[in-house]
Amino acid sequence: MNTAEILDRVVAVCIDSEKRYRHAANDVDRSNLEAFFNRQADSRKQFGDEFEAERHRLGIDGKPSGTFSGFIDREALDFSVAMSKGDTGVVEWCRVDDEAVIDAYEKALAESLPADLRTIIERQLIEIRRAVVKEQEVLRLFGGPRS
Repeated sequence: MNTAEILDRVVAVCIDSEKRYRHAANDVDRSNLEAFFNRQADSRKQFGDEFEAERHRLGIDGKPSGTFSGFIDREALDFSVAMSKGDTGVVEWCRVDDEAVIDAYEKALAESLPADLRTIIERQLIEIRRAVVKEQEVLRLFGGPRS
């Protein structure tokens, strides 16, 4: 993959993740969860904006958008909540999303990247992993994921 393709992929992942977190914030009952999800959405928006700035700096044209699978996944969340998974189900859904984001970042890091872009991805990946730890703490408070 070339640098433009890698940037397109991580920007799309950030857009999808931001939208998932915004969607999740609207689907939970607890205000502390809503605030947490909105902070994560803001973070993913910032990550995507940072990648957009890097695209511009590197002279890469175009503007990627989220993915169709991201849209389908958000629609599936509404069904999950409707099927009584509640806040715990939403937290678990976001945790699974974060694992997919981490996987996309790790795949990007496996490619040959300009040093500045590699540094951005590595830094953001650390922050995403911190969010996963916080989500796990939230899940423990709710008694873990439901089956």
